[in-house]
Amino acid sequence: MKRAFFISLLAVVCQGAMAQQFYTTQNFEHAIRFFNRPTERREIILPTIDGYTLYKADFHTHTIYSDGDVTPRQRVREAWYDGLDIVAITDHLEIRTYEKFMLKVLAPYNKTAVPFKYEHAGIANKKDKNAPVLANLNAAYDEAVYYTERENLPIMVVRGTEIWRNTKNIGEFNALFISDINAICHPDLFESFRRVKEQGGLIMHNHPGYTRKTTDIAEGEQARAYEEGWIDGVEVVNSTTLYPQTIRRCIERGLFMAANSDAHRPTSHDWGANSEFFRTMTFVLAKSCTEKDIKEALKKGRTIGYIANNLVGEESLLDKFLNQAVTCRVVAQNSEKGTRTYSITNNCSVPFILRRGNSISHLKPFSTRNFTLNNGKKPTFVVENMWHADEQHPTIEVAVDR
Repeated sequence: MKRAFFISLLAVVCQGAMAQQFYTTQNFEHAIRFFNRPTERREIILPTIDGYTLYKADFHTHTIYSDGDVTPRQRVREAWYDGLDIVAITDHLEIRTYEKFMLKVLAPYNKTAVPFKYEHAGIANKKDKNAPVLANLNAAYDEAVYYTERENLPIMVVRGTEIWRNTKNIGEFNALFISDINAICHPDLFESFRRVKEQGGLIMHNHPGYTRKTTDIAEGEQARAYEEGWIDGVEVVNSTTLYPQTIRRCIERGLFMAANSDAHRPTSHDWGANSEFFRTMTFVLAKSCTEKDIKEALKKGRTIGYIANNLVGEESLLDKFLNQAVTCRVVAQNSEKGTRTYSITNNCSVPFILRRGNSISHLKPFSTRNFTLNNGKKPTFVVENMWHADEQHPTIEVAVDR
């Protein structure tokens, strides 16, 4: 079993120059946090690729109705301010940590003030596995949608839930784009999966290295979930942690790659308004921001993960992203020295770290850098803040005078 490789990424601004720090610990927290919220939406400018718009999505967040610290309407509000187009409310299917606090508030109206405790769906109803759930698990989604409509926020709210099982040998999975969360509750994992698919939903394998020393597919139920084709995508990035080995898995199995915040606290606690990067998110390449087109894009694997100014995805998509984001032209030619000078302009909100040999250049958002090369040499770079197929960075030739 190969060694698991966990990377947490944080872009830091030092004296006006962008630097990058890499950490090889799974349990990483930012050394610096910013708590102030922006007064308006942070627009994230991205290129179009093959006629597709890149929609900014977070398919993994929690609220006070499971184990998060904020309300569904706050999740929507902060997602809008953070520049997202899509946010999924994915409270745990089986875990409602905050229920005990709610019951204390409601103590005059509750005889026992004792929360309903269980570890997985149906365990409290062993004699009657078909007994109804003791809460309306759709309520958090309904509240989020109500708020977006009331405030007229043009953001898509995805109905979802996180299905929890033993994280060391089975894992956790997000059910996305389902119509009724209550209906998928069942103690048998694959019966829950069947009900998700019956509703037309997608299943994503969350944080595959969480509480484990490897990201390899675990034997047993997790392996069965993959082999029987239940899994549609993998969370290759969770919060500030990248799982590089899972990139190849997605490519080989035709699964979409997702990068999500898994937000429990306010996102301003981990991604500040004054930082030089955005919250973790997934770029979805779709014709429009409708459920039909977003689901189609996910099924086809048209996604790029974003984490702290790093991009994660299939190599050809990363190549297209760079070449659609920048413009390159020849601005000077020296016949005596046999050189050409290329001017490359970054027209998007994501920076690029370009390496030629031992020379590294930082192409910041909406900035221009010149590169002088010998005649016959093409403007080709290893893009250090792009990741594909394990721990590799793609080598990309920049198209000239597009």
